[in-house]
Amino acid sequence: MIRRGWNRYLDQMRDELWQDHPQIRIVDFDFFSIQVFNQCENSKDMMMTVDNWRNVHPLLKTLPVDWDYTIPFGLLHAPRPTAAVKRFLSATRTVFSL
Repeated sequence: MIRRGWNRYLDQMRDELWQDHPQIRIVDFDFFSIQVFNQCENSKDMMMTVDNWRNVHPLLKTLPVDWDYTIPFGLLHAPRPTAAVKRFLSATRTVFSL
């Protein structure tokens, strides 16, 4: 799982896994990268990810789970976005009435 503190929703899931399933060994990584995906594939470990990344690596398979966890999704951008990104963010705000 991505490191503690990256996302409070994943931290909640991590805490519940530790408490309710101590037999599960959780391995942390700092951020999602091709190296992390390759390590997962080479070690035969599992990775918790979102469905949108189902095709991120040709040798990994995404399996859906029926859990009561949700993770809000949003847009990531640089702290000082370019003019084009600012226009996109403005259009997004308009469409979603934010």
